Amino acid sequence: MPRHPDTSLSAIKNAVDIVALAGDYLPSLRRVGSKYKALCPFHDDHNPSLELNPERQSYKCWSCGAGGDIFDFIKNIERVEFPEALRMLADRAGIVLERQPTTGDGPRGPSKSDLIAVNEWAVGIFADALRGSPEALAYLEGRGLSASSIERFTLGYAPEARGWLLGLARREGHAPELLEQAGLVVRPEEGGPARERFRGRLIFPIRDGNGRTVGFGGRILPRVERTMAEQGRNVAKYLNTPETALFRKRTLLYGADLARVAARRDGWVAVVEGYTDVIAAHQTGLENVVGTLGTALGPDHLVGLKRLADRVALVFDGDEAGMSAADRSLELFLGSDLDLRVLTLPAGEDPCDYLLRRGSASFRERAERAPEPLAYLLDRAEVRFDLASAEGTRRAAEWVLGIMNAATPTHRLGLEVKEGKILDELARRLRVPIESLTRMRRTLQKPAPRVRASAAPSANAPFETPAPAPAPVRLGDLDRSDRELVQVALEEPEAVEWLSTRVSPSSLHEGPLRSLLEACYDLHAEGVPATYDRLMLRLEDPVLRSLATDLVATTALSIPEPAPLSEGVRPGSWRDRLDGLVARLDARARQARLEELKRALEAADPQTEPEARRAIQLEYRRLLTSGQSRKN
Repeated sequence: MPRHPDTSLSAIKNAVDIVALAGDYLPSLRRVGSKYKALCPFHDDHNPSLELNPERQSYKCWSCGAGGDIFDFIKNIERVEFPEALRMLADRAGIVLERQPTTGDGPRGPSKSDLIAVNEWAVGIFADALRGSPEALAYLEGRGLSASSIERFTLGYAPEARGWLLGLARREGHAPELLEQAGLVVRPEEGGPARERFRGRLIFPIRDGNGRTVGFGGRILPRVERTMAEQGRNVAKYLNTPETALFRKRTLLYGADLARVAARRDGWVAVVEGYTDVIAAHQTGLENVVGTLGTALGPDHLVGLKRLADRVALVFDGDEAGMSAADRSLELFLGSDLDLRVLTLPAGEDPCDYLLRRGSASFRERAERAPEPLAYLLDRAEVRFDLASAEGTRRAAEWVLGIMNAATPTHRLGLEVKEGKILDELARRLRVPIESLTRMRRTLQKPAPRVRASAAPSANAPFETPAPAPAPVRLGDLDRSDRELVQVALEEPEAVEWLSTRVSPSSLHEGPLRSLLEACYDLHAEGVPATYDRLMLRLEDPVLRSLATDLVATTALSIPEPAPLSEGVRPGSWRDRLDGLVARLDARARQARLEELKRALEAADPQTEPEARRAIQLEYRRLLTSGQSRKN
């Protein structure tokens, strides 16, 4: 991998604070003393176990072992390799990286940064086209969307003409292959030149949680739709970017980047279905609203919603189709630990119409009164079934229990509590013994494969499933003397010079610790202080980076509050610690050599190898004597 100068890496680390960076991803981040704690995004965490050290600019999870600096954090939470994490952090810091020469390993596809750059270029092109299209602007005006909303969401328009985007891209130096990788153009299956994916459509740029354009949604203009229907051609009303290295529809929420601040401030987020529903909500001042991309809510969406707020209001139209959609969503949310409310609108009104006619205050009032899933389920059961009859009661019980059985358990403890509450209330409403409901539920249950959400970090727009991470080194498995010596080297950079003339890395038993000590020595030899920060800039192996973070974090955690020293007693120095450690390493090496000589002595034949045997005996006695004299 091409290396960037340490000065560039250091400048990025100095410019990007890990607490501010993590805060953009972790709504649970809280200050605790001199550190910060949050729920770990790298495993299913329910008790804050991720710790951030602002002094060292590092993070460490005491449960799953994840740890490192800002580069490791972005690599893990965004699921990208180091070069991409470096570019992302450089962009955040406003630092221009020197372009590194590519290796001759053959052709490579565009990076995610290249894809994001061409998407951002397309955003501007589509926006320019919208300003020149009275028809598209009239449609948006008819939907009640203001000029400021159009600008805030950077809406655009894709003309009907073939080749217009490709022609502009060619003049700007963007290759058709890059546009194809980004999903902006498509090649016909039967062959032939590439053509624009979006034509005759309003364009809604789709951004991840960090505001990067990862794809587009296109809504066909009504006139174009009618013309194609007259020609006998069916066309989808809505069209999204296909799955790409950036765009994964099942993980994205429209407007999440603009809703983050309001959702965290208000403590809840609303989920609607359409692009214009989201824009109308923000236009009326209700900015904690996001939307799905024409797909049903899934486990991956839950992770993204949880990053925004702990309470979610699902918004559905008041007609039967909306009610049915709400019923299907309950199967997902009943198995999660999110606090869910079900907000249904009056029949005949979608969220966009409701918000533009009645305003955000009315919407907020409905959200405050929106029922929990349990109350919603039971209210729906009373409407759908005749609870005065035995058959109606049986069907209502089967319906509610069927939804419970279909729930995907992403949070087992929360699910058990919810199940118990639902069964109690269902028994009360239906006037059926809870034992009968429990038996009926067991009868209805059928084994089914469980669908689990993708690993957390990434719901704010991770790009692809990463390769399995290498197993971390457990501190408890390491030789104690080796571990403590390297800890001192990491804690006290001035000790590295002293150690470099006395301890060879090869004298350590543990390979990872040897590598860390060698890296410290390399920095010292270059005249660079072997600090933790400098070491992290130099290390590339994720196992070694995590181990270095564990060593300094464990050292900091194990240092108790200093007690007052007796008069005349001075605190111990790093030199005192190392004197003892080096003595232990010397004794260990001497003992190992003695055992090796003892085996060689037993193997040497006194008849055929008298000289060799005598030399071994002399060295054995010398080592034995030197060891005894050191003890005395």
